[in-house]
Amino acid sequence: MAADLLNEAEHGTDSSSVLVTPSVALVDAVQAELTRQIAVLPPVRAAAAATSLGVNGGCVLVSSLEEAAEVANAYGPEHLQIACAEYRPVLDRLTNAGEVLIGQDTLFSAANFVIGCPASLPTSGFSSVSSGITVEAFLKRTAVAHADEAAMLRMAPSVLALADHEGFPAHANAVRHRTGGWPTPR
Repeated sequence: MAADLLNEAEHGTDSSSVLVTPSVALVDAVQAELTRQIAVLPPVRAAAAATSLGVNGGCVLVSSLEEAAEVANAYGPEHLQIACAEYRPVLDRLTNAGEVLIGQDTLFSAANFVIGCPASLPTSGFSSVSSGITVEAFLKRTAVAHADEAAMLRMAPSVLALADHEGFPAHANAVRHRTGGWPTPR
């Protein structure tokens, strides 16, 4: 677990690496191992890791795995690893993570280099509104829509409300013209 935290922490002093757990014993064991592993890193990576785990990161002690998922969702991590025997309840509660890796055999470094997870992921909590960049981001798509008159009439009130709210009278008039609500000239 310490190695996995360091995997992310070594990127730079602007990185953040956080352990979220209900186990004080795990925190103590990971802290001791972090100290050992940081000591053998090159100085630049050791400094980055210390900042990423200290000033920018650290440990959040929670009362349950459910609360751990809530913390993770609020934090919106770029990378998230679930390292517990019963991972499904935690996974089912997660909504905000750039990628989720299940189990300690699913290494961050393997996800970056081999598995095929996106290597460019939303940082700084942006996983709550954005996904990672995959090959699909570079594919050109064209949106195609088709509505018949009945569908247009069902959509008309929403279109009118949004067009009026946004201040686009021509957008609203395109609906009004078709529904008999065309405004009279001033």
